[in-house]
Amino acid sequence: MQSERHTAPSEPNERAADEGRLTIERAEEAWQRQVEGENAAASAPSSTMLRIVLLGAAIAAIIFLLFQRLAQIG
Repeated sequence: MQSERHTAPSEPNERAADEGRLTIERAEEAWQRQVEGENAAASAPSSTMLRIVLLGAAIAAIIFLLFQRLAQIG
């Protein structure tokens, strides 16, 4: 995925194009590594289970506070 760099670009435009291409390739490689890391972290079962437990606790707290407020009103 690495590009071949000219030894001596004859024009400044060629040099700028080569530098731009290298920058884009480096950014794409870094992005691919980041995506691979996020996919590995997202597929971890303990992480998924923890998220489900926290979601359940948040929903239970909202329902509890809703009924508590309804009891105060009525």
